[in-house]
Parts: sequence; structure tokens; C-alpha cells
Amino acid sequence: MKKILPFLLSTMMTISLMAQQVFISDQLTKKWETAEMKVPESVFYDDLKQAIYVSNVTGAPSDKDNSGFLSKLSVDGKIISLKWVTGLHSPKGIGVIGNLLYVSDIDRVAEVDIEAGKIIRMIEIPGSGFLNDITTDAEGNVYVSDSEKSTVHLILQGKAVLLLQSEKLAGINGLYFYEGMLLAGLKDRIVSINPDTKEISDFILNTGGIDGLVPDGKGNFLISDWQGNIHRVSITKEKEKLADTTPAKVNAADIDYIVSKNLLLVPTFSANSVVAYEVK
Repeated sequence: MKKILPFLLSTMMTISLMAQQVFISDQLTKKWETAEMKVPESVFYDDLKQAIYVSNVTGAPSDKDNSGFLSKLSVDGKIISLKWVTGLHSPKGIGVIGNLLYVSDIDRVAEVDIEAGKIIRMIEIPGSGFLNDITTDAEGNVYVSDSEKSTVHLILQGKAVLLLQSEKLAGINGLYFYEGMLLAGLKDRIVSINPDTKEISDFILNTGGIDGLVPDGKGNFLISDWQGNIHRVSITKEKEKLADTTPAKVNAADIDYIVSKNLLLVPTFSANSVVAYEVK
């Protein structure tokens, strides 16, 4: 008993110190948290279907083990279907066009019929290394980042082509199509890519690493760095830290933001949950 008590006190003190170091800005108010996820990497809000989709890696990010799946949640965080779509390896970025959902899966992209909750086809991307995020435009184009090969692939009508490969895109991850530009999150900045000319320009500097990248509807962008940091960034303002959960080993992977509800959705990866915050 004498040996156990000091150990318990030490453990409690460690937990307490970690809790003190976790930072949640007063700009965020936690609304709900959904557990039971299995290494959730990306979340996507489908305004048309009023549903949230979550990609669950389940194992290691590069494992081709056929254990990955997509979950479907309601806007208030209730699980509609935990294993809504199966047959994936290590799903990550998600994009939606109408009734079709696209999700990256290491070296391929799955096309999913949302109504049926089934994979229609797998679009192989030969030569790809680590497909990561996905975004779409109003013309029905699907853009996919490859973090390992510094590339962006374009999928149109079920066919994949190389849009751009450049050393200027080293570490590319988060994507978002915004006002005619393809925005890409790198290790320390956001760049804009002209999809027609392929010109790459700096957009917002000194961001730190970027996993998730979404606009907030007010001229700013919300970014996550996977480790657990979430910032609000802008062309005209200083970077503002909204959250840091790294001391508690709670990640902040590929986030999404529901503008109409001021609701930030955060997949926590190794903490196996999705957390929703109202943003001021």
C-alpha cells in the first residue's frame, strides 16, 4: 500500500499537469463528442444530405488491410451508421459531388453511391505514393493531394490524370477549392494553384503544418496540423490559436466547418472520436 500510494499520487499529478497544458480558446465552445470511431482521419459535412461522413483508418495510415470504413453521423453527433461503407484500406480525405462521395485510399480513390452506401468503383492512380486530402469544384472535378509525391491529381468522370507535380508542393496535404483557386496546405504555408495555368503562388505564410484546411465564411480559414493544434488564419490578420490538445495526445486531423451553424468538426485520430465546437 505504501508503494502504491506514491505511484497513484504521481500519476494523478501527471494527468493534472497535462490537463492544465491543454488549451481551448474562449472562441470555442464544445457542443458534442462522438466516440466509437476507429482512428478517424477526416470529417465532411454534406449540406444536401444533412449528414456528417467520417473516414476511419482503423490501423496504420499506409496499411492495405481492408479494415477501413466510413461512418455516417447526424449533425448533432449521433451515429447513424458506424460502418456505413466498408471495403476500404486506410481512407482519408473526403469530397462530395451530388450523390457521389470520393475518398482517398492510399493509392486509389473510392467512388461511393451515398444513397446506397456502397462503393461503385475504385479509381486507381498509378505511381501515387500517399493520397491524402480531397476537394471538389462546381464543375464536378475532384482534386486529390499526394503528400509523398508532391502532386495533385485530377479526377473527372471516373478517370484520373496528373494535374501538377512540383517541388514547391513538398508535404502537400489539405486542399480546398476556393473562388476559382485550388488552395493547398503545405508544411509552413498555404499556396494557391491556378488549375488552368498550373501557376503556384503563396497565399498565407507562416501557418505551420497543415492537415485540414477550410474557410469560415468570414474571409478567414481554419487549419489543423494533425498534432492537435487548430488555428484561424487570414491574409490580413495574425494567426490565432484556437486549440492545442497535443499534451493530452488528442490529434486534430482533417477538420471541416459548418458555416451555417458555426460548427467546427475535429476528428481526433488516435483518440477515436469526433469533437464538435461552436466557433465565435
